[in-house]
Amino acid sequence: MRPMGVERQQLPEDARGPSPDVRRAGTERGGIDRRGIERRGIDRIPVEERTSTPGTFFVIFVGTSVGLGAVAFGWVGITFGLGLWSTISAIAIGTAVGQILLVPLILIGSRTATNNATASGATFGVRGRFIGSAIGLGTCLVSVALTVWTSGSAGLAVASRLFGLPESPASYTGAYALITAIAVAVAIWGYRWLVRSTAILAVSGGILLILMPVAFAADIEWDYAGGEYLLGTFWPTWLSVAATVGVAGALVVCTILGDWSRYIRSDRYPARKLVPVASAGIFVGFVVPATVGAVVSTAFTDPFAPFTVSLAGESPSWYTVVLLPLAVLGGVGLTASSLYSAGLDLDAVVVRLTRPRATVIIGVVAVALVYVGLLAPNVQESISAALLVLAELSAPWAVIVGIWFVQARGRFHADDLQVFNRGQTGGRYWYTGGWRIPAVLAWAAGAIAGLLTIQTPLFGGPLADIANGVDVSLLAASAVAALVYVLLTVRAAPPAEDGDRGSRPQG
Repeated sequence: MRPMGVERQQLPEDARGPSPDVRRAGTERGGIDRRGIERRGIDRIPVEERTSTPGTFFVIFVGTSVGLGAVAFGWVGITFGLGLWSTISAIAIGTAVGQILLVPLILIGSRTATNNATASGATFGVRGRFIGSAIGLGTCLVSVALTVWTSGSAGLAVASRLFGLPESPASYTGAYALITAIAVAVAIWGYRWLVRSTAILAVSGGILLILMPVAFAADIEWDYAGGEYLLGTFWPTWLSVAATVGVAGALVVCTILGDWSRYIRSDRYPARKLVPVASAGIFVGFVVPATVGAVVSTAFTDPFAPFTVSLAGESPSWYTVVLLPLAVLGGVGLTASSLYSAGLDLDAVVVRLTRPRATVIIGVVAVALVYVGLLAPNVQESISAALLVLAELSAPWAVIVGIWFVQARGRFHADDLQVFNRGQTGGRYWYTGGWRIPAVLAWAAGAIAGLLTIQTPLFGGPLADIANGVDVSLLAASAVAALVYVLLTVRAAPPAEDGDRGSRPQG
């Protein structure tokens, strides 16, 4: 048995010269142009640029999770009617369950030197990878909209309290635009800037986050029992929080993990070194800020009032001063990383579009979504519903990619993943016109099963009550996708072992 990883003759480290995309961009050194902007898109990262470590991955996820958007997820559990410890347990257990599906997706980037959506072409076909790109675009847009909304609203509320700035539509417009503009600039400059900025945020934002419960210590109700359950009884509500905030929160990043791990060499940092550190970063990044949010929410006069409004209005004066940079800079970190990932996803769909231009387009669309979202009668419930719908699409995708990873024993022919980007056809992953039909059908079946059984605060699927009020939609989506995929591919040879070994220009 050959060792797991990219096959030796296909290693990015063996590539001669820059990829076609990089040559076209006119870079001078290391994929960086004269202005210091990263020109790498979804092309493979050369070995000399793959200098990141598992620790870098950890810092990125923790650094992008210290903003108020991540903290507000803990408040969501409280608004569902759960008590403090029930909320924390639901988020922690849900995140841990979601992380099981993420293990192969952590490794894919380091073994292909490209992002996960492009690497999923091995599973779905080089055109079928558009499924992953579309899911990634959707999740990143929702993440950006949520972060800009929470950070901008909190920042303006704090500025109003400190400096008397009016909380008018024009002020909100300016706050949202400011955060997005700074985040777009960081995302355009690229990976190295993101690493530097998130390292700073991980330390400074972490300190400000720790100070938050200290500021509200006198009013925190550690025995807070909750209120009226959103779904009528405890367990359906607890499972809904576990699915909405925990599992769905983890699955939000399933398509973007490769954006960071593609800069980590698999020969230097194999699975036993990368997976534990990366998993710890994801867990800490999701659970710790949400826990702080849940704890602080119990100290508010009205725990069900909008989180950012209560936080800005009820903070002690000394903490209000430090809350302003947390609101703005924390929002910039998560927004920038989401914009960077969304830019790569759009670059994967529209291959003629450069990553910086794709990032600007996504930034404009995201701000528009924020303004549209503000028209919704209940923003919190709308965001929860959107995240759950995206999770129903993400779960079967992640399961199928994970099964393929096991079937192929973690091996990729990385060069054949770039066929579509070069305007060619053929290669091992061309399958049927660029689509791998069994994988696409299995994903569609899983997604339909999930949407039929989904339960959200706004609506439920036709089969939402199939388990007596318990939300089994993510389980149904994952199980159906896995079953259909295995049945359709049980007799097939591992995809990495056969197929056309050449590629041809299109036309």
